[in-house]
Amino acid sequence: MGEVYHFQVNLGGMLDILSNHLYKTAEVFLRELMQNGVDAITLRRKKEPDWNYGKLFIQLVPGHELVFTDNGAGLTEEEIHHFLAVIGQSSKHDLAGGKIPEDFIGRFGIGLLSCFMVSDSIVVRTRSADSDKAYEWKGFPDGTYTLEEQTDNTKEEIPVGTSVFLTAKKGCEVYFQRETIMRLVRYYGLMLPVPIYLNDEPEPLNYVPSDFRKLGRGSLLAFGEWLFDEEFLDAIPIHTKHLSGVAYVLSYKTDATVKEGHRIYLKNMLLTDQGVPLLPDWAFFLRCFINTYALRPTASRESFYENDELEAARTEFAEAVKQHFAELVEDFPNVLQQVVAVHYDALKSMAVWDNEMFRLFIDYLSFETSEGEMTGSALKHTGAALYINDVSRFKQLKPIFMAQGKLLICTGYMYDEQLILKMADMFGLNITPLHEEDMGAVLKEIPNIAQQRALALIGLFNKSLQEFDCQADIRRFYPIDLPVIYYISDDVQFLRQMQDAKENSRGIFSEALASLLSNTVDHTLAMLYLNYDNPLIQRLLYLVENQELLQCIAKILYIQALAAGGHSLHQGELKALNQELIYLVDSHTL
Repeated sequence: MGEVYHFQVNLGGMLDILSNHLYKTAEVFLRELMQNGVDAITLRRKKEPDWNYGKLFIQLVPGHELVFTDNGAGLTEEEIHHFLAVIGQSSKHDLAGGKIPEDFIGRFGIGLLSCFMVSDSIVVRTRSADSDKAYEWKGFPDGTYTLEEQTDNTKEEIPVGTSVFLTAKKGCEVYFQRETIMRLVRYYGLMLPVPIYLNDEPEPLNYVPSDFRKLGRGSLLAFGEWLFDEEFLDAIPIHTKHLSGVAYVLSYKTDATVKEGHRIYLKNMLLTDQGVPLLPDWAFFLRCFINTYALRPTASRESFYENDELEAARTEFAEAVKQHFAELVEDFPNVLQQVVAVHYDALKSMAVWDNEMFRLFIDYLSFETSEGEMTGSALKHTGAALYINDVSRFKQLKPIFMAQGKLLICTGYMYDEQLILKMADMFGLNITPLHEEDMGAVLKEIPNIAQQRALALIGLFNKSLQEFDCQADIRRFYPIDLPVIYYISDDVQFLRQMQDAKENSRGIFSEALASLLSNTVDHTLAMLYLNYDNPLIQRLLYLVENQELLQCIAKILYIQALAAGGHSLHQGELKALNQELIYLVDSHTL
């Protein structure tokens, strides 16, 4: 076996890793100081069970110097050498067993080095609760440090605890300003169970009502407004095995890609403002204030490790949110309506691919139907229904379905078809697409006695509409005031879109579309349904001898049906309309 060597740590390289790779911003130095201070106080409480006077103090010379003091357990000379000089060794370890108790915040023992991001030196003055001796440790970025005993100290002159002295290096003065310190303390340390005082001011910077978790809805909303500086639609209490806090519902639309803006704490110390990886993907419409004790942080203390505990916490969060919305149905239905109204589009987009989100909100999402707006909950109890993904065709067919007591759902809006299909599949509903063969269920046959005259009229219409790839038929349907309905298959719809593109393009693209259109000879025709009960159609049945007039009217009714259905008119159709109107004017003047 060869000789054993020790790794040599380049502190400069380590600082580069800290500033450029491990930590996102230099401001985390204050988070690390607060973390170490709270852990020192926790350790002293363990050593002195009757002692409960932990405090943190920040003395600030604006733009120049900061002194961070805790009255925790302090360090002995042995502990200083063992913990401050060994990178990666945490002072919270049990020296005998090498384990960190769960009630400590820190784990990795590299947080103090983050102070080099804002100061060219770190001075630590400390006295242990187990010793009368006090020491001053000075660390430098080149990896050297000095240690001196404070020989003239007494218990009265140097109290138990630790003070860290930092001097602002050039370019970092902003971190030594009162406003910055106040913001960072309240950001990172708002929930810390130890008060933090600035420059001997009487009130701590991190005051939070101790009973906020028991507050009513109004008080929770007021707390959220104070914390996040914005108003919310609702407050969802979160109390589970792994999590405690509040999830606030935003009062404005937001994008599903937004993940930041939260306050996620670990053992009362802010860990991250990112929802990932703790919060489910669908929680984008929430702003969360959550604390956890059981989850494991990453080395940078800016996220959580993916493990079974994290997955359990995510599940607990989802269940708490779902339970809350279920209670809103009974207690505050108007609040739930506000939530859905504000976040409707975003909720639909997430529900399409996220089953959890789908189950959570499908009952409250609304869809346009022939019976008016209906929620997912109502659609579950409607029995059979048809859907159509074209808004203009839906609007034409709506009165027919409504008059006959049949349900037609419009899925022409974004995500609606996917949601309807998902709902039909998940809950076993009889909801199917509207096909041409289904039109027979809503368009009734005409009386046998009128068949002969109707066939003559249909023949003339077909002759006139041949150039538009449309054929006519005559049925009975409501409302009677509607003379014709233009019904177009998906194939013909696609062909019309291609024709539109061709007429509005030039060059090679137009030629390519023309080539495609020339190859679509045998395609399904569009249908123009004449309403037998309509007064105009009734009069036309008795004008079959006037073929020229009927063919003119056929083209006008066809183009009227196109316009009523929201279809764009092609150049040939506009030309035909103009010609037939001229014919009618000339016929009348003659």
